[in-house]
Amino acid sequence: MPALDILDPETENRLSPALVGQYRQFYFIRRSLVTLREFAEALRLISQDMDKDPSLRVTFGGLTEDAPALWNAAIQFFHSKEPLLTAIRNDIGGHFGEKAARRALSMLLLDTCGSIALAQGVVEHRQQKTVEADQQLRLHFAAEIAATALLEHLPNRDVENYGEFFKDVLMTGYQHAINCVYILVWEHLWDRFS
Repeated sequence: MPALDILDPETENRLSPALVGQYRQFYFIRRSLVTLREFAEALRLISQDMDKDPSLRVTFGGLTEDAPALWNAAIQFFHSKEPLLTAIRNDIGGHFGEKAARRALSMLLLDTCGSIALAQGVVEHRQQKTVEADQQLRLHFAAEIAATALLEHLPNRDVENYGEFFKDVLMTGYQHAINCVYILVWEHLWDRFS
């Protein structure tokens, strides 16, 4: 999606094509993890309310026969993953804190390198300018440091487990979230809006 790659476009990364879109992709992953963590917390609170007030419990009336199993699987998934999602959120999901930065720097490989570039001819859209209107700094090392913070949460701190980790956490988590939203809407909202 070239239109979304304004922070690391192809024109500025001709020598390093792998950098094109890197900021957008990492931002999406970070925000997705934060969203799943927020969903885990919301589902935990809903479950606690259901335990306290039986009238709030899900009856699964009118849903498919696999709805209770999908609900229980989601509850178990988010119960087991909420601490991990919270730890990742604390490290990379919101503002990148000092603790995450120090840990990431300590895990960088000795041959890791980064760069700082001054992009010329950039159209500046910000209200407050900190550089000349046609110049902008690119801190190509920042994404590497933030991504390294994520290693803390990968099995064996091995980047080779990155894809599997996100498949197991992000994709599975979103499927569970979709199932829960569908069940909750059907159970508690559908009749109010039909």
